[in-house]
Amino acid sequence: MTIERPEGAGDPEFRFDMSSMGPALRAMDRLGMLSYGHEPPAWPKSADFGLTSADFVGAADGRVSETMRTYEAACRAVAAWHAEPPTGIPDHKIGGTNDGWIVTPAEIRAALAALAAQPEEAKAGTFAEHPRWDEWIDYLTRAAAHGGFRVE
Repeated sequence: MTIERPEGAGDPEFRFDMSSMGPALRAMDRLGMLSYGHEPPAWPKSADFGLTSADFVGAADGRVSETMRTYEAACRAVAAWHAEPPTGIPDHKIGGTNDGWIVTPAEIRAALAALAAQPEEAKAGTFAEHPRWDEWIDYLTRAAAHGGFRVE
């Protein structure tokens, strides 16, 4: 899984491989950094916009119709959807798919606040559980200050 910041300074991405994503999610869950039970809007269906495979081929070649622009804007709106108030990073954004979810600065700040509120003994062993933990938390801190990140 690649996590990309849409904007901002610093490293543009943070990569998890198959073996490191699970431990990171388990640590985030254990430390209260994830939020659950959010139901994002349904992804738009291209057929509802009257799009065909030719529209997608044209878009790949740089010929983007107004209908395709409208469809892409609807997809971006779903990817950026977030619960109010955020209580952490929604599990559906980071734990399941690479659908281009946008994790907002507010969601990241809520996750980092949950981490900061944990007693030191709760955090103990997290680095052994996930060797890149400090690097990941540093990335989250920077992403919160620079527009969040996209899960790809």
